[in-house]
Formats: sequence, C-alpha cells, structure tokens
Amino acid sequence: MRWMKGDKAAADYIELICNIAHVWDDLIDKDKEVTDDEIGKAFFEALVRLPRNSFYRNHFDHLNSILMNAISNWQVATRLERQGGAYETSIAFVLRSSYIDLVTQAALLVGGYKWACVVGEEARRLTHGETYEGYVENLKKEKLSRSAAQPKDDR
Repeated sequence: MRWMKGDKAAADYIELICNIAHVWDDLIDKDKEVTDDEIGKAFFEALVRLPRNSFYRNHFDHLNSILMNAISNWQVATRLERQGGAYETSIAFVLRSSYIDLVTQAALLVGGYKWACVVGEEARRLTHGETYEGYVENLKKEKLSRSAAQPKDDR
C-alpha cells in the first residue's frame, strides 16, 4: 500500500499480477507443485479479477504494454536459462524480473516520476534479495525437478 500511495485498486492490481505470475512460473519451471485450486484461482484472477480492476482499466494502454514486455522478457529468460551457459544465465537473472517494471510504472501513475524511482529501487533490492548465487542454485534445483517431472521412455 505504501508503494501505491494508499491506492487500493493499484495495490490489488500489483497483487493480482504477482499471484498470476508466480503460478505461471511454477507451472513452467515445475519446481513447485501447484494444486488444482491454485491453478483455478490464478485463471480466475487473470480472466475475471484483473480485467475488472479499476486501476488496470483506467491505465490499460500504459500497463498492458508493460505487461506484454514483462511476459516476453520472462519467456526469453527461461529460454536463456535452459539453452545457454553462464553468460546467458547472468542475462536471464535480471531479465526474468522485468515484472518489477509493472510495480515501478504503477508507482509512477500514483505518485509521479520521483516516487517511481524510489519504489523501483526498493522493489529491485527486494526482488534480487536471493542474490545471483542463490538464483543459480535454485536454477539447478529447478532443472532437477523439471527432469524428474518428464515422463520416462519405457522402451
């Protein structure tokens, strides 16, 4: 609420986006089991609650473009993580968190440019709190989880 200057609809928008993104990420990475209820809730939030959120509706042209870019960056980061080496992984580390731009841009809309910079710095520090080393370690665990989830060939 502080980052959104008390604007409940803006804070709800950020919470919705983060919830949807986390479930989507867990489904793709297969590093965390996602229940049917969690999947159902994420789809409901994406298809019903997000389009009805007044902050998102009022700023759709601005926020939807940022959302499309964050999704593209996340997909590129996933490819870099899976197909590349250390260099590509270092790019993916920052690229995958482009969704923070949604927080920064929402802060810009509710509080202006200077406020967006304050929030952007705080949000980036929080998002990258796992450190690059922690990210690489979690990426190794995710790869093991994903390979374990692959069906085995019975031939």
